[in-house]
Amino acid sequence: MSIACPFKAMKTAKSVGIGISNDGKSDGSVKYREVSDLLRKEILAGKYSPGSAFPSLKMICRRFGVSYLTAVRATEALKELGLVMAKNGVGTFVKRQMMTVGLVMPMLKQVEVYPPICQEFSRLCLEKGVSIDFADISALRSDRVRPVVVAAARRMVADGVAGVVFHPVDFGDRADRTNREVLRIFRSAKIPVVILDADMESESARDRFDFVGVDNFEIGKIVGRHVIEHGAKKIAFAAWADMSANVRRRLDGLMAAIAQKRGVTFAGSGLYLQESAALAAKWRRSPPDAVVCSSDLVAANVLKLLQRIGKRCPRDILVTGVDDVNLATLVSPTITTVRQPCAEIAATVLETLFWRFDNPEKDKRRIMLAADLVVRESTAR
Repeated sequence: MSIACPFKAMKTAKSVGIGISNDGKSDGSVKYREVSDLLRKEILAGKYSPGSAFPSLKMICRRFGVSYLTAVRATEALKELGLVMAKNGVGTFVKRQMMTVGLVMPMLKQVEVYPPICQEFSRLCLEKGVSIDFADISALRSDRVRPVVVAAARRMVADGVAGVVFHPVDFGDRADRTNREVLRIFRSAKIPVVILDADMESESARDRFDFVGVDNFEIGKIVGRHVIEHGAKKIAFAAWADMSANVRRRLDGLMAAIAQKRGVTFAGSGLYLQESAALAAKWRRSPPDAVVCSSDLVAANVLKLLQRIGKRCPRDILVTGVDDVNLATLVSPTITTVRQPCAEIAATVLETLFWRFDNPEKDKRRIMLAADLVVRESTAR
């Protein structure tokens, strides 16, 4: 299932009066999640201490004026979160241990936009009483990633995580093999996985796992059209040496924008650190009109290179980035970029994971969030 519309935040009850009337209706129908959310907040606030008896189904029905089935579903949702447990013949009790979700981020330190996504995801989990089992393997060399990330997956299964957010490995010769092995481990253990940002190439992965990210092809088209509208006829692309799958899609989107405009040409790609001297010499002889960069950090390095060869931005060459991290506004000129909706990505990932807990057999979600162009000085000719 493909979803292209913006994410709508999960509904949560604000107080005891959550809009459920005595006839059991709330905005036309009872939402068991409203009941479970309020009870969850009360548990986390300490109203029901760990190990204590939890209200019975009849008590929940009377308190909220809902049906028995709604009370059952609300209680089951709390069980899925690991907040309560049922004891046969005794009743329901508050558990001492909260639910844990795994977060596997092989590229955390390499990609500027991932730290704010992870920080927001952690904040939301804390708000909901969910603990995080975090596997940060981003500092490892590509030849050492596979055994570490596979070991982390097996450990999470052994520790009983309820679900996993996984950013696939997209560097190194064995990246695809590593991703398949990690996903097989979680799938065999029947642990829901939401794939974050780096889409899987294989159709089987698309069919079996939920995905949340941005449309990187569209990002490439957006910046390509922007510099073309501002007069660029000869456009270069800049990235680090090892282009990830997301960066390749941005390049593909740029090429599509160039192909749609007569008289506009592609000036090649570069800025690989080991080739910066050769690139500087090339741009002295035959400078592009614009350089579309794979990230804001790459764009900042392009600005330095242009300064070294006596080219001014934006007078001589337009420059764009992607991500809209803090760096984009700290350099001069400030960088025109595409803002990734970090908070929205984090919230959608967590919402999708919770939705999957409740709907294990439904079609997989494929959610692509919109990214907005932010125009600044680097293209303000």
